[in-house]
Amino acid sequence: MALPALLLAAAVATWGVDARTEGALVEDHRAPVITITVEFPVGSWSSWARKTHATDGFEFADTDPGRTLKKRADGLAAELSLDVGDRASSLTIRCLKDDLAAAVGLAKDVLTNAEYDVHALKRAGRERSILWRGNKTDVSFLMAQATARALFAPADPRRLPYERFEKVATDPKEIAAARDVLVRLPGRIVAFAGDLTLAEAKRAADGLLPAVGEAPPGVAPALSPISPPASRASRKDVPIRNLTQVYLSYGRDSLPWNDPKRPGFLVADHVLAGHFYSRLYVALRHEGGDTYGAGTTERGDVVPGSYAATTFTRADNAAAIEAKLAAAMTVFRERGITEDERTAAVAYLRGSRALSRQSAGQLLARYLSERRLGLPAGFLDDQIEQAAKVPLSDINAFIREFYDPAQFSMLRAVPQ
Repeated sequence: MALPALLLAAAVATWGVDARTEGALVEDHRAPVITITVEFPVGSWSSWARKTHATDGFEFADTDPGRTLKKRADGLAAELSLDVGDRASSLTIRCLKDDLAAAVGLAKDVLTNAEYDVHALKRAGRERSILWRGNKTDVSFLMAQATARALFAPADPRRLPYERFEKVATDPKEIAAARDVLVRLPGRIVAFAGDLTLAEAKRAADGLLPAVGEAPPGVAPALSPISPPASRASRKDVPIRNLTQVYLSYGRDSLPWNDPKRPGFLVADHVLAGHFYSRLYVALRHEGGDTYGAGTTERGDVVPGSYAATTFTRADNAAAIEAKLAAAMTVFRERGITEDERTAAVAYLRGSRALSRQSAGQLLARYLSERRLGLPAGFLDDQIEQAAKVPLSDINAFIREFYDPAQFSMLRAVPQ
């Protein structure tokens, strides 16, 4: 096992809260602050969660009519948040060490709250509707929508956020019942970071959650295969009102995080677009002043999402910058990178890893991410060490394969 994995394994203590609930602790006594995270293995990708509005039941579990739950958090000066992600739903409370028992009690009451504020639910629904209407002129959203439509089948949950907004359910009994099923799902975790011992963490986790139940049908996400390049348009315009600039996204499907070739990708992507003097910045900004911004975006993890080289410029310069972007990508693919670039990229990756390991909360967040994705502890940090070992010839071979223009499409947001 590589050193980063050993470090993470040493930093995170785990135990069984019950037969199908894990406990985890990253101990850090430098400040009298504790973060509590309770995570459940279902999110917005679950057709069951969407159909039953379990996601609404979870996200708004702290909105009781008298705001008593939020007032309790305010009284503790505690940060309370409820988040529904793609794969998981999590409650997080950050509090002072002296308030641990009160914070745990608050978390338990939030997760069992049945008194939802109907007015707050209706207001959240109106806000969601307003945000959806705003997407019609949001360049980033419309580009992401066009990309998702090209890559994913209509029913694939990776596409659904760009197709419609989910109305907020307003029946307290309905969403509370669905939430109760959600918090009993097997595979949940009660995690702590900060100023407490393992014995204290075990006591705090004991009794926090109700007994585990069984997962209903449809809990697991149903993902479709990525659309093959032959089925995608090689070039597509997205007209948007009142634009004075053109936005370009030259993209394809992303490389899964657990792909054996990803260590080489980490080096290649950093050289292409990861810093101020990267290939794209030099070609599109420094040499001709065509843009203020150029880079790459990646939406994906252990399942493919999208990967794209992106930039923007004034409308009358669209043809010139598109040609320069295409030329920069061609040179990158055909000539690859140099040994000096490889060495500098590895140094950056190692440095950024160090910056992401400064707090107990960061270590716990990395552990939870890997657990959520089905990766072993330390996997993501280990990839950087694996990247350092990939020889230049293998990286350049990867670049020739992955950056094949036959795999890419040009998407342009243009004035309507």
